[in-house]
Amino acid sequence: MTRFIDAHVHPPIRSFLEGPIAPFLDDLRSFLEEPIVPQSPDQIAEFYRSRDAKAVLLGWNTHAKSGQRSLGNTDIAALVEHAPDVFYGFGAVDPSGGAGAVAGIHQAARLGLSGLAFHPASERMAPSDRESRQLWETATEHGLVCLIHTGFTRLGAGVPGGGGVGLEPARPIHVDRVAAAFPGLKLILAHTGPLWLDEAIAVSVHKSNVHLCLSGISPKAMSPELLELIRGALQNRVHFGSDYPFGSPDSWLAEWDSLGLSDEVSRAVLVDNVAQLLAR
Repeated sequence: MTRFIDAHVHPPIRSFLEGPIAPFLDDLRSFLEEPIVPQSPDQIAEFYRSRDAKAVLLGWNTHAKSGQRSLGNTDIAALVEHAPDVFYGFGAVDPSGGAGAVAGIHQAARLGLSGLAFHPASERMAPSDRESRQLWETATEHGLVCLIHTGFTRLGAGVPGGGGVGLEPARPIHVDRVAAAFPGLKLILAHTGPLWLDEAIAVSVHKSNVHLCLSGISPKAMSPELLELIRGALQNRVHFGSDYPFGSPDSWLAEWDSLGLSDEVSRAVLVDNVAQLLAR
């Protein structure tokens, strides 16, 4: 039986660490407890397989703004093909890429990927921008889940000007506008953390096509109000994500277990909600 599905994993393969995340990697290391070293697909798969777990691997494409090589649809599809018993895949397109981005969404669907991942802060473009509309239309057409990083990001944190990364495009209210315009589109708010957490919760409660990923929120730091929603109104639309390798699933789960939540709630958050969301 699957113990958990980690719904927020950035595969630490060399092409990711030396590609889209490379400009931020040295500064990121100062935030982390464990060193980040390149891993092979087999090592990542074994990490999760040994824990009776599965992982949703996220792509990353900010090429137009950063000039860095993307971790794109074909990269993620190859990883999923390498270990289909462990991995789900979310591809990535650069939202400022116009027709090329739309073509990339069609490609993600052809490759059998489950969804798409976006990072508005580093893309420097809010999900509600008018030029993104065709992306959401196309994703809806294919039934692709769209995960959107929101709230605070450690990318550029603590350096002058944040390394050019602005936080405002990552406000959850931008996703609210997308959810309202495309009710058939399944959306995940990820990395809410303390910044705009109330806004993220409000959007998730208000829009039933919006799901809340708990990556970025330590279980011990969860407010009584959030825990009550996890037990109630959001029980079927909230799920676990560790942000591996920038976060530890083992540490997160140890804190989660200490909360004493029911087996029913834990099973929903750790496995069932993600499994149902990704079922196509």
